Amino acid sequence: MKNSLPFRMLLAIKRSFIVARVMLVKQGYSRSVVTGRPVDGGGAPIPWFTYPAIEYLKQFDFSRKRVFEYGSGNSSLFWAARSASVIAVESSETWHRHISSMAPSNLEVQLHPDREGYVNSIAAANDSFDIIVVDGKWRNACLRACESFLRDGGIIIVDNSDRHYRACDELRDKGYFQIDFSGFSPINRYASTTSLLLKSLPDQRAGYSQSSPVGGLAERAGDDD
Repeated sequence: MKNSLPFRMLLAIKRSFIVARVMLVKQGYSRSVVTGRPVDGGGAPIPWFTYPAIEYLKQFDFSRKRVFEYGSGNSSLFWAARSASVIAVESSETWHRHISSMAPSNLEVQLHPDREGYVNSIAAANDSFDIIVVDGKWRNACLRACESFLRDGGIIIVDNSDRHYRACDELRDKGYFQIDFSGFSPINRYASTTSLLLKSLPDQRAGYSQSSPVGGLAERAGDDD
């Protein structure tokens, strides 16, 4: 009976509902659709990245890291809660005002409606950064502009890299290693890719927390398993 086609179909339907519950409720997809904002299952802000990328980034201690973002939003609040400081540049005056109204003391939201000011805002910051996020306007130009301001062992994060692939190609030609996280993301009805680009591999021993995926099993294997 358990090997019959009707049984396997019923089992597949049951498991599909379980998987859907993990994604819709625990990861926060349904809440993000209702609110129109990327949030997790508890309503906390998360980046508009793919869920695999978000889970990976949550494993690390960024409390002493400096972050620069092209494009502001819930991701800015996410990084501000986890890092020493964040500078986020925004092109929309309305959105800049909205995010600024929620910004904690370690988050600076800059307004640059023009292309030149937006792209070159990282140079104007007169600093280097551990994390550089490219998730706003003029992404190819921003990727080209930000490279020299990345600290040793730092990470460039490119969202929707499946669409904005040309600049990623250029960085790989310069020796960057690209790690892709493909899957679904908050709000969207389609899969996409969030990529991490690294010039040198970071020291994962410091501040690394073993992964505990949303919807995963709580049990840990023993030494002999």
